[in-house]
Amino acid sequence: MYELFAILILIAAILIGSWRSIHTPRGTKYRVWGIASMLIFAPVFSWLIGRLYGIYEGSGVAVIGVFVIAFPLIFITGV
Repeated sequence: MYELFAILILIAAILIGSWRSIHTPRGTKYRVWGIASMLIFAPVFSWLIGRLYGIYEGSGVAVIGVFVIAFPLIFITGV
């Protein structure tokens, strides 16, 4: 059930980011998508991937491990 909410949040973020970056200069587009990836995509997407992997493995430690690895990678990509 929580996975559905995470997917809805990601879809809403993509739609809002696309809407905010239409007809804007290139620097503003990078700024919009960087902020979106740091504040929305990094925590939600890394939690979602970790949760799905944890369900697959059957271990809660796997969720934390994937989150700890994926979150900084996505966050730094946004920077």
